[in-house]
Formats: sequence, C-alpha cells, structure tokens
Amino acid sequence: MTLPDNGGLSLSEEVARFVDDPFIASVVTGLADICLIVSLAGKIMTASGKASSAQATVVPGWKGAQIDSLLDISSATKLRRRIDQLRQEEHGVAPRWTELTHVLPGNDVLPVRYALYLLPGRDHVLMLGHDQRPTIEMQQLLLNAQIALERDHEAQREIDTRYRLLMDFTSDAIVLISAATGQMVDINHDAAAILGRARADLVGKPLAEFLTGQTREALMAGLEASGIAGASALLEVEVKSSQRKVQLSGKMFRASGEQLAILRLTDPDGGSVGDQRLAANLRQLFNHGSDAIVFADRDGNILAASETFLNLTDSPSAAAVRGRSLSEFLARGVVDLRVLLENARRAGQLRMYATKLNTDFGAQIGVEVSATWLDDQFDPVLALVLRNASSAGALRPEAGGPDSNMQGVIELVGSSTLKDIVSETTDVIEKICIETALELTRNNRVAAAEMLGLSRQSLYVKLRKYGLLSKEEG
Repeated sequence: MTLPDNGGLSLSEEVARFVDDPFIASVVTGLADICLIVSLAGKIMTASGKASSAQATVVPGWKGAQIDSLLDISSATKLRRRIDQLRQEEHGVAPRWTELTHVLPGNDVLPVRYALYLLPGRDHVLMLGHDQRPTIEMQQLLLNAQIALERDHEAQREIDTRYRLLMDFTSDAIVLISAATGQMVDINHDAAAILGRARADLVGKPLAEFLTGQTREALMAGLEASGIAGASALLEVEVKSSQRKVQLSGKMFRASGEQLAILRLTDPDGGSVGDQRLAANLRQLFNHGSDAIVFADRDGNILAASETFLNLTDSPSAAAVRGRSLSEFLARGVVDLRVLLENARRAGQLRMYATKLNTDFGAQIGVEVSATWLDDQFDPVLALVLRNASSAGALRPEAGGPDSNMQGVIELVGSSTLKDIVSETTDVIEKICIETALELTRNNRVAAAEMLGLSRQSLYVKLRKYGLLSKEEG
C-alpha cells in the first residue's frame, strides 16, 4: 500500500487511511505519547506526539525519515527483530512490546516503550509509545529513598550500638522508665544486679514493683517536683528483694513525643562512685602489692588473682587460674578450702591461717592466709590475702604433723565445745579439731576429751571413726 500526498489531512485522518477506522485512529493518536506508522522497510509514514508531551514539537519532524536513523544501534536491531516476528505470525493480534531509545539532537536520549501492531495488509506497523522518562525518574526517586532509608538504618544501628556499649560500659547503675506507665524501658546490668534480677526479666516491668513501699505515682511526683525546681531528683528507696537502701537520682526528658525519666541507682554502702582516687589506689595495690590477693566465689572458685599470686604458683596468666578451685592450689586441698570458707563465712574473717600453696610444677610454698567474707545476698565473695611465709616457717618449730599450723582452728579449740564448732563445719573440721586437741595436750586423751567437751568413750569412738586410734597408739 502506498500513500499519496495527504493534501493537508489531519493526523487522525492520516492514521485512519491505514487502520480503516476514523474512531480508532482518533483514540490511538490521543492516548499514546508517540504514535508512529512505519513501513516494513523502516520509513516513518506518520508521526505525532501528544500535545502534553515534552516532545510534541519534535516527533512530527520524524515523518519521512528512516526510523533506524533515530535509534541507537541496539534499539534498531531490536526493532527489526520484533517486526520480523510480527510478520511471521499468522493471525497475531496481541502487541509486541519493546523498549527503544531514541537519539535526539544534542546527544539527548528519549527512552520509549512501544506496542507494535501489524496493520491490515501486513505492510505497515503501528507503533504506540509511552515516554519512559517519568517512570525512570520515579524509579530513581524510589531508589534514592531506599538508599536514604538504608543509610538512616545504618546510622540508627550505629547510634544504638554506641548507646548499648555506653550503658554496659559505665560503672553507674542506669534505668530508663516511662513516665506514663512507670515501666522500665531499658536497664543496664549494674542496675539489674542491684534489683536482684536478670535484665531480661526487668525490661517492661514497673520499677515500683521492685521497691518497698513505692508506687509509680510517688516516684513520678518526686521526679517532677525536682524537675520544676530545676535540679536532679534524689530519693532514697529500699530494694524489695535485698532490703538494701539505695539512692535514686534522675531527671525527666521527652523523646519522640514520649516522656521518659533516666534514673541512677547508687548504693551508699558501696562508696562514692566519684572517688576515683581510692579505686585507682586499690587497683594498684591489687596489681603490684607484695602480698598475693585472690577473690573467689562462695564455692571457692577463683574470680580474680593478682600478679603476685601468679608468681607464687608459677601460673602463666590470670586467665589460666580464673575459674579454677582454690583447693587445687592449697596443700590440703578441700580441707583447707572448707576451713577458709566456713570460718570466714561464720566469723566474717579469718587471720593468719598457715598452710602451703601448690605450684603448677609440683612444688610447695608456705603461706599465711587472711580471709574476709564480703557478704552480698546475691553475689558473696571470699577475699584472700596470702603472704609468703616460707622463710619464717623454716624458723618455727614443728608441732608434730602436717596439720599443726592450722591456727584458725586452734583459736577455736578450747574457747568453744566441739558441738558448737562442728555445727558450722563438716566431719573434716571435726577430725582436724581432734588432732589439734591431741597435739595441744601431748596425746593426753583425758585432757583432750575435756577440752573438746566429750566423754573419754565418745573421744575413742571418734578416734576409731577417723582412723586416728592406731596412729596414736603407734
């Protein structure tokens, strides 16, 4: 089909000559951003652009040109392939969609998504295109928004990490509570230890629930009154689980439309947090003191050991002894440990307990041990100071056996009956007391029984029980 000179026909009339329907021609030229009719040879027979399109004045100038000259190389190849596919279809009415890039003057590009239709007569192709630049701009805006969100998310994660590190690193016990509900929004581990619960069990619970005689209203009233006066609140409260008196200080603030309060819990008996000089001096004493210092838990497992203790025991590092039982380093093992724990727990402290330390290489060193029981309802600690007594021990006369230097037990024998002593100890302590009494009385069993508050017959029973009768008789 050839098209004669249109003689001033309108665009819709020109298209109607190809589609054989004036109404359809009017619709397609009005809806598409770009409407082209191209011959199978690639010549543009009709070209129009929607009036609202940015290219409305440029597209009509394409009429009569070869479409390949208006496309980049890859788009020209793609269009030729799509047209060949249309020609090979017998009764295809569905459009062939393709995205082409037009090259405009000034090296500008115009991306267009075309729907291709093979017109009746199968010698012209109707191309209805939609400008893709608004879509690309929208996609770019969405991509920029997503990148911005990811950056904000990373920044938020960084801030959250810094906040979490600060909460855990600070020596202060910090609690964040909601002013509206009184619930704990966040709490660090030091504050959780004061309240006597795990952190996970406290978040989301009302703070007043863990304090004696306190309500949310009373706490908030104290905080708000201090806020009005322009000073930090300072309240004294009692922890319900431990009956410990703690000082509660804090201030109100608002974040993201929610009113919160940041609180600091301070134990007055624990000393001033701001006394950094004392803390530094104690740290220096622990690290560089001439006497060994060891902290152990209620079961005798080492929590921390000074450098001097490592030197005495020939241990390679603090990590090598942390978690090990003190009985591994004491010459009499569990016997020594039980004496230290029981007496320190009962009396609060034990002085000048003589024993020997085992080194990692099998040697033994004489030491004098002073023990102090640092009582805490939830986490008690046994503090030991060990002095090297190997030189002094060589000058002291032996009392008659390996257990003769147990001064901590000797101080108890004679001042209390055996029944009172063993009520806080075990059979091991009972054996040590009997041996000590026999040594003090020079194996006078009558005097030993009287010292221990036993009858002579009861003493013989216990001598047989601990295998001491044959030893003494021999």
